[in-house]
Amino acid sequence: MPDAPTPRLVYDALLITSHHDFYKPAVAPRVAELGIGAALVAELVLSGHVAVRPEDGSRLAPRDIGVAPPADSLGLWLTELVRAEPEPLPVPEWLEFLAVSDLYSKTADHMVTTGLMHRTERRSRWRKASQVSYEPVDAFIAQAPLARIRRHLTSMEQRMPLPDAFLVALTEAVGLSRSLYSQTPYGARDYARSHTRSLPAPLQALHGHLAAAVAATAITGNL
Repeated sequence: MPDAPTPRLVYDALLITSHHDFYKPAVAPRVAELGIGAALVAELVLSGHVAVRPEDGSRLAPRDIGVAPPADSLGLWLTELVRAEPEPLPVPEWLEFLAVSDLYSKTADHMVTTGLMHRTERRSRWRKASQVSYEPVDAFIAQAPLARIRRHLTSMEQRMPLPDAFLVALTEAVGLSRSLYSQTPYGARDYARSHTRSLPAPLQALHGHLAAAVAATAITGNL
């Protein structure tokens, strides 16, 4: 059995939203794309490559603070897109863009190169295009992110790391509260929400826009 992968928000979001087990369903494809997109933006905020400006209508802007460009192609791709815009665009517009940019496949292909996922391509005589699917190399890898944040909610012994606090908020926002809090002790929700309220303002704004986008998706039926 492989070791649990080093936590990375965008990978964790993909696994939590897209792979089911006996007590956690996968969410609708569009909701998964929104969650993965929010996780990628949060990663770049935490690494200092982009900034969310709540005071300016939650616009996403590049940051010039002397940090090196993202080392991975996924982060570099989004950072360069943000930098290429003449004026900073609102976060909801970026989430919408990421939701239709096949971010799931981009992220899953990246996980294939790191040894976390398998990519399978099937061809059919009846279809011109091949069908591509992705699966974790081990079920333990698929379960690791949710298991990790549930351990925080069960022990409630210390402050969660900032990326895990955002991941808890993201998991709730995409509609997986039942799986998140199943069989956790009394007070787990309050513990989690105290962390959400303590998120830095840019991540709070990002979480709010994610929750709004998921709600709008449910209302319109655009799943």
